[in-house]
Amino acid sequence: MATLDTCHTEKEEISRDIGEFIRYFLCSVFSLGIDIGSFSFAIHFLGIHWAYAAGLGFILGSITAYLGSIFWVFKSRRMKTHQNKEFFLFLIIGICGLLLCELTLWVGINLEGFQPEITRVFASILTFIFNFVVRKIILF
Repeated sequence: MATLDTCHTEKEEISRDIGEFIRYFLCSVFSLGIDIGSFSFAIHFLGIHWAYAAGLGFILGSITAYLGSIFWVFKSRRMKTHQNKEFFLFLIIGICGLLLCELTLWVGINLEGFQPEITRVFASILTFIFNFVVRKIILF
């Protein structure tokens, strides 16, 4: 009997994780839209230099991803009572993901000679998986 309960619990956990992964993907796509949209808006309508616009886009995209994660993506939160610390760690993980993306681009383009667009796709997939797994382990 305990074996059936354990099996049932494992299936529920796997189902929950798959659901969170799909919701995280959708949330990430939406957050990327906020990032790129605010980047473009800041450049073309506010006259902000692209470097500052990129920072603004990253911050707004990160806030969107955080809010989506706590209200929709993940069902549990390890730091619910420490929201400032939770957001700070969420942002730090995102910055680490950004650095991983940049490193992957540098290696792929400069050392391996791959096409930038192909390298960017690979770097985006790697970064997405990194962010999901690390955030799931540490925060959710």
